[in-house]
Amino acid sequence: MVRLGKRLQAIHDLVDKDSVVADIGCDHGLLCIALLESGTAKKAYACDIAASPLKRAIEAIQAVGLENKIIPMLSDGIGELQQDVDTVVIAGMGYETIRKILLDGKNKWKQVHSFILASHTDVEDLRRFLSEHQFMFDQECIVFERHYYQIIKVHYEQSAVLLSDEEIMFGVHTEKDDLFVEYWTKEKNKCESILEHMPATHERYHLIEERKRKITDRLQHYKQ
Repeated sequence: MVRLGKRLQAIHDLVDKDSVVADIGCDHGLLCIALLESGTAKKAYACDIAASPLKRAIEAIQAVGLENKIIPMLSDGIGELQQDVDTVVIAGMGYETIRKILLDGKNKWKQVHSFILASHTDVEDLRRFLSEHQFMFDQECIVFERHYYQIIKVHYEQSAVLLSDEEIMFGVHTEKDDLFVEYWTKEKNKCESILEHMPATHERYHLIEERKRKITDRLQHYKQ
C-alpha cells in the first residue's frame, strides 16, 4: 500500500466511495494509486500537462499492477474529461491556475459531482470565485504538512447561495477542524508582526488592522 502525506491523505479522505476520479496535475500518481488500493475509487485518470511527471506516474502505476484501473492522460485541464468521471481533484497549484482550469472546463461543471480543491495561494479568493460561480460548499478541512493547507470540496449547483464575507474569509466548515484555532492564531500573529513594522500611513495598514480585528473577534467567539 502506498503511503500518503497528510495533505494527500486529507484529499483522499474527501473522495466518495466508488468514485471515478480525475487527478489534475497528478505528479507521481500516488493519490490515484492510494484511491484504488483503498477501494475508495473504482477507476482513476492520472492527468498532467507535462510528459515527464506523467512518465513517472505511469511507472508507479505499472509497479503496483493497476494499469487496468488507472489511465494516464496528457491533459492541461478538465475540458476533455471522460464522461465517466464524477470526481475531480485539483491540488498542488495556486489560485490563478485553479481558476483558469475551472473556467476553461466550464462545460464539465454539471457532469462532476465533486471538485476537491487545494490551492497553495489565495484561498479566500478561491472561495469567492466558487461562490460567485454557483458552487455549493460540501466539506472543508485544514491540514498542516510543513505549511497549512485549506482543502475545499464543492459541487456546482445553480441554486447555491452566495457566501457571506465571513464565510469567504474563515470557510464554511473549517471551524469544526482541530487546526482552526492554531491556524487563525498564526494568521493573527502574522498581522500583528506586519503592523509593528508598517507605518500607520501605509495604504494597506488599515486593511491588515481590520483583518486582525476580524480574526481576534472570531477566535473569541470560538472560545465562547
